[in-house]
Amino acid sequence: MAESRIISLEQYLNESNIRLTNNSFDNVLENITENKVLEQIDTIYGFHKSVLGCNSIIFKSIPNKIGKTVEKYKIRIKNLKRDLKGFKDKSTLNEFENMVLKTSDNYLSRAEKCIDIVNRCNYINLVKRSMQRFEICLGNTYFDNLRNSDGLEINSLKKCAYNMLEMDGIYLINKVKKNKNDIDLEKIINYFCKIEQFDKYSNNFIRALISYPHAYMKCCERYRLSKKQWDINEYVMSLNRAMKLDCNDIIL
Repeated sequence: MAESRIISLEQYLNESNIRLTNNSFDNVLENITENKVLEQIDTIYGFHKSVLGCNSIIFKSIPNKIGKTVEKYKIRIKNLKRDLKGFKDKSTLNEFENMVLKTSDNYLSRAEKCIDIVNRCNYINLVKRSMQRFEICLGNTYFDNLRNSDGLEINSLKKCAYNMLEMDGIYLINKVKKNKNDIDLEKIINYFCKIEQFDKYSNNFIRALISYPHAYMKCCERYRLSKKQWDINEYVMSLNRAMKLDCNDIIL
């Protein structure tokens, strides 16, 4: 049995002619079109293909994040339900708590529906596939971190981890969804799955996670944990922004 080779991912990428620049590609963030998003998916696939199946190589300092996002989303649902019960038991509510009570039904229902879809799309087998193939995600697949300029160039490996390849597509699509409202997300998802040779289960998994009301649930979590030194008005403004972000392009 051959011994495993232990190297850094940086060294492996360098040997694979993938350049690490440590410079953000900010100039590419202008005029993002649907065609540019499709081209970025090709670039993501190029990265995936370069690092896929390296089972004879042990990369130093790469965390394993397989399944972490789904578990985090499940926990946020449980915590919001607990928060709502607490709000209902209080005699006096502040403006943020009142707002959550009035708006949470729709977002909580959508979050639960998304997780239900995940559970029905062969999720365990998707996880097993990722583990068996030693899949590595770049984590940040947006235009300012990854590009093809006469070869692959990466700004930062900070978010790189062992993870399901679907997560790299989800990251890009969520960023596009946040910044552009005139792009056909159906087309983007279908193209990503075609390039990566993913089946309908991966397609549904991606749809479910980009439809999850991430901004709303995260805002409620911040309030519960007091992660920000904000007053109530700032939390209210944050929740309004979250609802605006989560209301667009839901494609369950």
